[in-house]
Amino acid sequence: MTDEQIDAYERDGAVTIDSPFTEGELDRAEAAWDRLKASGDKAYTDPDYVDVIQHPYFEEVAKKVLQAEGVHLWWGLSPHERPVWTKPVDAPEVQWRNGTHVDIQATWEDFTAIPRRMRAELWFWVNDVPEHRGAMRILPGSHRLIMEHWSRILTDEHKKELPRVHGIRPEPKENDPAYPEHLSDLTDMSWLEQKPIPCTAKRGQILVLCSAGLHSAWQNQDSIPRKGMGTAWAANGVICGLPKNQRNALMEYHPKLREKLSPDRAHIVPETFDWVTESNYEPRWPEMFKD
Repeated sequence: MTDEQIDAYERDGAVTIDSPFTEGELDRAEAAWDRLKASGDKAYTDPDYVDVIQHPYFEEVAKKVLQAEGVHLWWGLSPHERPVWTKPVDAPEVQWRNGTHVDIQATWEDFTAIPRRMRAELWFWVNDVPEHRGAMRILPGSHRLIMEHWSRILTDEHKKELPRVHGIRPEPKENDPAYPEHLSDLTDMSWLEQKPIPCTAKRGQILVLCSAGLHSAWQNQDSIPRKGMGTAWAANGVICGLPKNQRNALMEYHPKLREKLSPDRAHIVPETFDWVTESNYEPRWPEMFKD
């Protein structure tokens, strides 16, 4: 990544970059994606998929993003699909209202620390992502306002539990995991009234995302699915929080993935789990309730 791309990531919370994958490597990656979606097998069972996950380029990008000398996988995702939408397409404002959320909770001090106490999410696209093919929507710059907000309102005790995976919405429904925790409006215009931008990309590019900012899935109006491979990374020595079910799944998945990696790449999957703590939606944090 260039310094300009890092600046864009810090300013907007997302930037799309090129990768060194050749057309032949992309063909193998997409074929692996297709096989795994068809079979439902775990991603680590497909050697071509593993070759993508362990490619050194992702590790180097994560180091740059996290300002870290060493990084490891937080999570190696299965093939991610945005399937063709077969129902009437909702208006953009409806999709944004229903889908917008943050995944990671962290303070501004976490984000600006060296290394960053943050998750670096790298979305690798194995087919083109035009706007109408379910391109993810983000609200540029929202990550900064939101993390500064957590810095102001959270108790010192709660700040110690960050960063953590904790899905939060501006207007949560009663069945949302975090309800009644919510994300307050922080500007004159409410989050739900603001217009997100699409993260379009060419095949082989990578979306570098800070999911502490507002973003949303989007309905795919094309005739083929959007095909992505995602990995998430953390800096060595940074403690990360996960809900119990996700932590348990990670502790089962990581050893099996590590077994499939080349010996010179095994270091990207930790052998121990002292870096990941259990952080659940209960008990709720009252400072995140509506006034």
